[in-house]
Amino acid sequence: MEGTLNDYMSKLSVNQTSSAPMHCSYEDATPDYVKALTNPTDQFLCKISDNWPNLKFGGFKIRDMVSQITLVEVQDDEVDNENLQDSDDPKTRVIKYHLGPDFLRLQTVGLTLNFSNGEKPINNMLMVERHYFRGKVIRSYEFKFGFVIPNSTNSWEFIYDLPQLDDQVKTEIVTAPWEVKSDSFFFADGKLIIHNRAEYNYAPLEDE
Repeated sequence: MEGTLNDYMSKLSVNQTSSAPMHCSYEDATPDYVKALTNPTDQFLCKISDNWPNLKFGGFKIRDMVSQITLVEVQDDEVDNENLQDSDDPKTRVIKYHLGPDFLRLQTVGLTLNFSNGEKPINNMLMVERHYFRGKVIRSYEFKFGFVIPNSTNSWEFIYDLPQLDDQVKTEIVTAPWEVKSDSFFFADGKLIIHNRAEYNYAPLEDE
């Protein structure tokens, strides 16, 4: 599984997503609002220019916490943070991950994320991430960072306890490529600064 996941995660593709209408002003995009969402958003709830701390993500590593196998590792120089503009077509910012069915059998995964902060400190940083499938929330996570030092480079590991889905739901997910969607929201001192949207395909990988 390690090799095939690395092969596909290294070929992340980007495409348009179809989601339930979700209209919200920037002022209304609070932590309580996004934690109540039951469907994926169909638009980004903040602009790139709303990232007032100039927070930038670098490389990341995903590992199975049970076997300690590294599933994918992306280096800092493989991540491009410099060319994003508010004028960009939003559809090009939706990332699509092909993970394969083995991923649904994992119990706990760790995501180690590298990030840097600009000249302003962040007193409290919060990430809210929600995964949806056919009108239901199948995974929901909340991580608190606390204080982030200005002009610092940091590494943080998020531990995801993956809910065990019943066999029928797993079969439906595997046979419905790209219908699992997620929203990841990053808040700095109560203000939304980054919103990432993604779609997932759990159908078999080509070489399985």
